[in-house]
Amino acid sequence: MPIIPAICRRDRSQLRRRTTWNIINNRARGTTRYFDTIEPTLPSLRSEDLHIRWLGHATVLMRHRSVTLITDPLFRTRLFHLRRHGGTISRGTPDNSMPLVILISHLHHDHLDFISLRKLNPDAVVVVPVGAGTYLKRRIPQDVIELGVGEDIRFHHIRIKGVRAEHGGRRWPSVSAPAQGYIIEAGQTVYFAGDTGLFPAMESLHSCGIDIAFLPVCGHSPHLGKHHMNPIEAAQALEYIGARIAVPIHWGTYRPLGYSNHDFLRTPPYEFASHAALRASNTHVHILNPGDDLLIAGSLPSAA
Repeated sequence: MPIIPAICRRDRSQLRRRTTWNIINNRARGTTRYFDTIEPTLPSLRSEDLHIRWLGHATVLMRHRSVTLITDPLFRTRLFHLRRHGGTISRGTPDNSMPLVILISHLHHDHLDFISLRKLNPDAVVVVPVGAGTYLKRRIPQDVIELGVGEDIRFHHIRIKGVRAEHGGRRWPSVSAPAQGYIIEAGQTVYFAGDTGLFPAMESLHSCGIDIAFLPVCGHSPHLGKHHMNPIEAAQALEYIGARIAVPIHWGTYRPLGYSNHDFLRTPPYEFASHAALRASNTHVHILNPGDDLLIAGSLPSAA
């Protein structure tokens, strides 16, 4: 069975969860931030397996061979006016004993969070869009590498390429760098869209032979601003790129403080799957809850 969805929260023999509250005081601003500290036991993998864990919002943890990669890490239970739905991250942060690559898609606070970055391995490498490097280097302990659209780098056996995204890149008050997505070759070809609107040039990604696509399908409120994708647009993007597996992200994780209608936290991935079945019928859609896992064993089957 080349595709094995593994919802490891139901497999106590493979995955042990230990959750404690850790309160970190930010003395410079006189505020208190809350985090969920997690020590995960990852399942053992064969050499060519790709282990994926969605941690919520745009944070995706991937492990292939001896390398761990994480996208847009955000581990907070609260960020400005946003509150994490359910209160805690159900399952965890990466094993810092492994080589770690951190991909940042853009500079918005819910995708670039310095306090979350400081919780990760200080020996990691952080890949950022061109123009963001100087801003990050002064604020985090990790090495920072700028990567532009169309450029690629290698980290051990993994190849990472920057690709276009249609999204704002400004961070208040005056820092700006273009938003982008990433193509990751790690046993499979993975597309991490970051945060983006739909644009016709997405069709050019079809030639990349994408196996797995992480596509944003909503946001932290039901009212999407410019350069975001709703479930229908995300399904159209999936039709453009022709991925074999799609995992909806950027949904169900954060809600505005005091917002009582929680339907937007639950329905977007299912709307996406429904539209994807019509527009990209050869794609398998896997809906994960934060902390759930997907294990891709060996090579994927040929497209139908």
